[in-house]
Order: sequence, then C-alpha cells, then structure tokens
Amino acid sequence: MRPAYEGSKGYEFNPTGFLSLKYLWLPGFGNVKSDRTSDGFFIGPSFRYLYKRDSNEHPELRGLNNIDAAFELGGRVGYQWNMLRPWLAVRYGLGGHNGVVAETGVDLRFRPSAVTEFTIGPRVSFATSEYMKTYFGVTLAESAQSGLIAYNPRGGIKGAGMEVTGRYEFTPEWSLVSSAVYEKLIGRAADSPVVKLGNENQITVKLGVSYKLGLKLFGN
Repeated sequence: MRPAYEGSKGYEFNPTGFLSLKYLWLPGFGNVKSDRTSDGFFIGPSFRYLYKRDSNEHPELRGLNNIDAAFELGGRVGYQWNMLRPWLAVRYGLGGHNGVVAETGVDLRFRPSAVTEFTIGPRVSFATSEYMKTYFGVTLAESAQSGLIAYNPRGGIKGAGMEVTGRYEFTPEWSLVSSAVYEKLIGRAADSPVVKLGNENQITVKLGVSYKLGLKLFGN
C-alpha cells in the first residue's frame, strides 16, 4: 500500500518484493557486507521503483504533465555498532526523473531469535532540484491548464519520518519481510501546490518475500 503519487491523499495497492544482498567480498576490502554484520562499516546496493503519475487518473491533477515510472539506483554505506546502525543511501533516477535522492537514518536492531529480526529508526530524505521540480513543481504552462499557481522548487530536504521493519526466515535463503514507513513532506516539498491539494503525511506498507544471495567479485 502506497500513496497514489508523492503528496497524494489517496492510496493504491501494487505488487511488491524484497531483495537482500547477503554477502559481498571485494579485493582489498574483504567481506564488506554479510547477513550477520559484525561491528564496523558496510556497503551495499540501494534501489527504488517509483510508479508513473497519470494526471488523468486524479482529478486534482488535471492539467499537469504525466510522469513516467522511474528506477533509482545507487549505493548505501553504514556503520554497525552493537544494536545501532546509522546509514546513508544515495541514488540516481532513471526514467521519470534524472535527479539525485539521498536518505539517511539510524536503525535500532533487535534479534529476538535466530530467525527473526526487527528494526525501527528515524529517516530523513533529500532531493536535488531535478527531482523536486518533477514531482512537486508546476510550470507556467501547467499553471495555465490546471489553475494551480506556478511553483519552481529548489533542491533540499524533502521529508522526515520513521520506518519499522520485520523479517522472519523460513530457510537460510527465504524470508517473509514487512515494513511500514511514515514520511512527512517538509520544506519546499510541503509548500508545493500538488501537496496542498493532497496530504503531506505519507504512509507506505509492504509485505513480501526476500531471497538472499551472495556476490563475490574476483576470487581469492
């Protein structure tokens, strides 16, 4: 379950899935990612899929341009220290937008048993002007067609919130995974006419399966 578009007050249901990188070994660095990460730095991939925004399907957006689906691809780095795991993810958009998005947070991780894991922690997101203009901006032409005021946001902080995740391992490879994310759009994103017609409070809930795989680049 996700907002129909960023800033929407309505929600949609879509298929979802999860992919976790269990193990990554790099020459000169050794083991930089594992499922049972010991204290220290780690790196891994980061990606996100954004569904298209069709203005014809939302009366409040009539007159605004459609936005194609986008795929964000990048990396994630963090530090595991006991139960705390601060991290930073940076991604570049392909398709619907060509901006850069960054997210950072701190996870508090619990392992009640050998096959269960729960995390909870705050989140803050940032985006460049290309992203902000695509999803929250209103051009002069769109303003004339929709009646909304023109809006040309700059890049900066996009939102802040909280995420809770849970995982139950059926086998060493397959897991049932769930997550709930609350984000409050703030700053220039919240000031957008698109958000004023919708809701600055955004909730995403996911339930799916994860298959853990290893990637070892260059043998020992």
